[in-house]
Amino acid sequence: MRKIALLGVALALGVALPALGQSAIEELAKQQIAQKTGLDPNLLATLFVTDGENQFILAFVYVTEQTMQSQLKPELKQAIAPYVNRRALLTLLAPAKTSFFDPLRINFEQGQARFLLSAQSIIKVTPDFGAGQFESGTVSAGILLLNDGIDLSKPFRIYYGAQSTVFSLTGETLPAQPNPLLELLLFLQFLFLNILLLFLIPFLLGL
Repeated sequence: MRKIALLGVALALGVALPALGQSAIEELAKQQIAQKTGLDPNLLATLFVTDGENQFILAFVYVTEQTMQSQLKPELKQAIAPYVNRRALLTLLAPAKTSFFDPLRINFEQGQARFLLSAQSIIKVTPDFGAGQFESGTVSAGILLLNDGIDLSKPFRIYYGAQSTVFSLTGETLPAQPNPLLELLLFLQFLFLNILLLFLIPFLLGL
């Protein structure tokens, strides 16, 4: 029943949305996740990736005690519990089509500094969270441990390839940055929102 309700939301949003810039549609996605899960939006970031033939959503949830009080499904809470307040991001991958993904392509930027992930800073929540091909309709999850050099009191950018989104625990924003996609085409907006509402959010909630 809740999946049917989420489908209704997806259809309504798809009809109502104009062609939005990428940052605007990602902000809308973040608000949808927050609304459905009870998570503070400041603990969240989303990134819609269109990388050649690859199309997928990445969602990031900072792991705190507040995260544990949300409506995340018990299995996820159990997986992230050892990483509460340990500078960890629960990271979810939801492909819009069969896509290649490699978590080592995720990196972070703050000021002039760039921070890369190592294999040791990636923890699998689902067994498939690693480099490989992923099918549409699936969701994979892992935990990323942030470099100690990132100042969490200030916003920073999360990159996958050339595309980025801003993460900020305080809600502070960063200046707009040129993006390979100035606007997501309307059909891609609708596609990504359907993936978000029909697969990613139900995965978080255990529906």
